[in-house]
Amino acid sequence: MTAPLAVVDLGRMDYASAHALQLAVRERRIAGLLDRDVLLLVEHESTVTLGRGTRAESLPHPPEALRSRGLTVVEIERGGDVTWHGPGQLVGYPILDLTSHRPDLHWYLRQVE
Repeated sequence: MTAPLAVVDLGRMDYASAHALQLAVRERRIAGLLDRDVLLLVEHESTVTLGRGTRAESLPHPPEALRSRGLTVVEIERGGDVTWHGPGQLVGYPILDLTSHRPDLHWYLRQVE
């Protein structure tokens, strides 16, 4: 039987700190130091993340202009394009070992959708 999902409410946390925590939890899960999947819940300050698919025309203004307006802009290793995170938006970061479910990322993404 699979251990229950651990849900961790981080409250409001800056994006960089939450990302570092995600990476640390992921490494612990991969190493077998965590016996269950984890869902991190967090709210960020106004942050724009730029995924690997970001193109210049994806942004309404250059990153420097966004920063001058008080937004944090972060280039991130994930796929996709531009994503805004901010106050009032609850973000969930699942850290899962899919071998305990079905080892198919596309299957998992369809389940989330």
